[in-house]
Amino acid sequence: MKNIRYYFLLAAALAFIVSGCSTVVNNHYQKGTLVGNYLDGDNSDAVDEVSDKVDSREDTGDEIVWRLEACALYFYNGMYEEALKNMEATEKLMEEYDNRAVVSARDVGSEAGSVITNPNAIPYKGWARDRIVLNIYKALTYLALGREDSFRAQVKRLRDAQKQVQQEFADEFKREQEQLHAEDWGDQDAREKKVFNKYPRMSRGVDEMRKIAHKGYGNFLNPLGLYLSALCNLRDGDWSSAAIDTQRMHEALPGNTFVSQLHATVCKRAGRSLPPDMSSASPFSFPIDQNCLYVIFSNGRGAAFEPEGIHVVAEVSWPRLTTYTAPYRDLTVTANGTSVSTAPIANMDAILAQEFDARLPVIITRIAASTIVKEGVKYGGLAVALSSRNSTAQIVGLSVYFGMMIYNYIMNTADTRAWELLPKEYQIAQIPMPQDHKVHLKLNSPNGGEVMSFDYDFEGNAPSGVLFVNAPSYDNVTTAFLPFTSK
Repeated sequence: MKNIRYYFLLAAALAFIVSGCSTVVNNHYQKGTLVGNYLDGDNSDAVDEVSDKVDSREDTGDEIVWRLEACALYFYNGMYEEALKNMEATEKLMEEYDNRAVVSARDVGSEAGSVITNPNAIPYKGWARDRIVLNIYKALTYLALGREDSFRAQVKRLRDAQKQVQQEFADEFKREQEQLHAEDWGDQDAREKKVFNKYPRMSRGVDEMRKIAHKGYGNFLNPLGLYLSALCNLRDGDWSSAAIDTQRMHEALPGNTFVSQLHATVCKRAGRSLPPDMSSASPFSFPIDQNCLYVIFSNGRGAAFEPEGIHVVAEVSWPRLTTYTAPYRDLTVTANGTSVSTAPIANMDAILAQEFDARLPVIITRIAASTIVKEGVKYGGLAVALSSRNSTAQIVGLSVYFGMMIYNYIMNTADTRAWELLPKEYQIAQIPMPQDHKVHLKLNSPNGGEVMSFDYDFEGNAPSGVLFVNAPSYDNVTTAFLPFTSK
């Protein structure tokens, strides 16, 4: 019976090696070339790389994470039809995962597979953060394609997505807890404490992550989504609904000057009084529901998960949240002699860190369970070899011991899967639409100095629109005008 279990483990290892997923080579490492080309401004090479990866990862547990990268990259490079196609395919995959039975045979199989391999055996279903941003990018893609009605409908779905994401996370978390409890891996809190005591490097990484998570907004909220919702409402003349959106923005971002000014403007039009802490806020001096340019600045490279682990005595690896310094402080937009600077609206690092912290108990339990099982098999083989006087048993025991040493080393892979081509933060600004459809853009360095400055001409003659500026690095700055044709 023991031999059968050993052969089963080795067969499982081989199956995952040839499956094309990130069980052996972590996903962050696999994206090295893609991210490098993206940051260097080699967008054509990056597009080719992500297209190849999507094709090769189709029908694997990593398909969603690669499709998300394709969605972003196609969108940034103005390939809107390709972006929309990948967005729809990604949503379909997510929906298939969501519609599975509470505990399906496939889910149980992947959970068991993660114990004998690593958490990468579980299909990537997307972080809650991913699902909100996917809705945002899909809405903007519709606007870029001139489908303003579809943009409005997508933003309406985005309003409901927040509740849906919260419920889906709660349901998934409950299922994961039930599956792990069924395997009887012991008390969760005690196991987490034991793991942290054994691996202080992991504990230090979690402490650093939680400092970032405190800057999040709670319940997977993304204020950029609220801004788009407010934008649709005020452009439709529904100022009361817009006031609800901007009130939520104010609650998430108290003290944010732009949000205060936006909320003051909306409340004035809706005939509502301002909250006491905003009594001094002044509304915008120009109409924001028409003849307006709405600027979204996608600044820097977003957080990623890098692998960290120990290869001595016990093979254990875990994901460590890594953040990167933004290349710019803000973006100054000048038109018709008026200049405005963008204001931070959504800290994407904090949003991811907050969700990672919420999922940490299950992540830690899976790591501990996998380590216990694999190390148990390894030292079980050694025990057989040392306790038996039968030469055949000794050979089998030593073969299992050294075989599992190799197996555990190969399978010591952290689950680093995440949507990496998102920015560190989103910033926004508003300015009256220039009659000549020309603006001057200046990207400012973190220490206050100017880094890049250039003129930008809009195509067409739309009365309003969104100017989307993406700047993941000094070497890659792209702009796109997404027009409103209604007013």
